[in-house]
Amino acid sequence: MDIKISFKKYLLIVALGFALGGFLWGLVLYQGIPNVKFPFHFMAIIIMGLFGGISLAWPLENIKEHSKSVLAGFLGWGIGFIVGGLLSYPLFISGILLLSISPFYFADNIEFLRLTPNISIGDFWLVFMFVGTIVGLFYSLFLKTKKWPLIWRSGVGLAIGSIIGPIIGNSIGNLFNSLLISYLITFILIGIISGLSLSWGIYKHKK
Repeated sequence: MDIKISFKKYLLIVALGFALGGFLWGLVLYQGIPNVKFPFHFMAIIIMGLFGGISLAWPLENIKEHSKSVLAGFLGWGIGFIVGGLLSYPLFISGILLLSISPFYFADNIEFLRLTPNISIGDFWLVFMFVGTIVGLFYSLFLKTKKWPLIWRSGVGLAIGSIIGPIIGNSIGNLFNSLLISYLITFILIGIISGLSLSWGIYKHKK
């Protein structure tokens, strides 16, 4: 995989692609209120796989590489969501336990990790991390980068996004008294942080 643009420009392109994916992901969940309780909606597989895959391969100007990147996204996000969903309960409990012993944990503000009325986001940070590692694995295989650097960056990036996203999303949404803004900002930030983590790993560790 040969990327012929600067590192900063590549990060920007990928961040924009994943931000668009996050925007649509948040919109889908917002439209599902009050029936949606789990953030890993099947439409996000298509959305993130498509926009994330295209943005990661955008500088290559090669339809074959674009197709491989989109396919990697569909498989990574799809398998990640399915297996992450199956493991969601133990990962959720473990994640809450680890958060509770963290010096950054404030019980009174735990609601800022969730979106009204009933969607947990930051509480699922370990599930997001698991999904991220699967996504990173598939991109590394299909785009021929070193595996471990992309896997851990993708996992950590998605986990961080799942915590930072709802905190900032809720803060801005509350400021404007808009639940829609809370959803959109939350998932845009999740998308951007995930995209930056992946693009960093791909650019720096391509074979």
